[in-house]
Amino acid sequence: MGELAPGSKAANLVSVQVNMHGNLRRFLPDGVGSVSLDLPAGTTVEQTIRLFHAEAEVWLAAMDKVVVSTSTPLTGNVALDFFAVLEGG
Repeated sequence: MGELAPGSKAANLVSVQVNMHGNLRRFLPDGVGSVSLDLPAGTTVEQTIRLFHAEAEVWLAAMDKVVVSTSTPLTGNVALDFFAVLEGG
């Protein structure tokens, strides 16, 4: 196997495991709980949410189990967890 050149397209991608919790699973194919994506390095959490058209539904985002702002850029291989507002009565 060859090494990736620093400027190559694949070298500028990060692997992201997106986990949708609760009712947010409806934004993933067949209602699965998670998907793996390769996204350009520097993509923000907000841009990732927009890929799923879930920007009006995501209330909280965590990267590798740490709550983050939606303006946080993705760096390295990460797990993103998205949570919706909880309702109750």
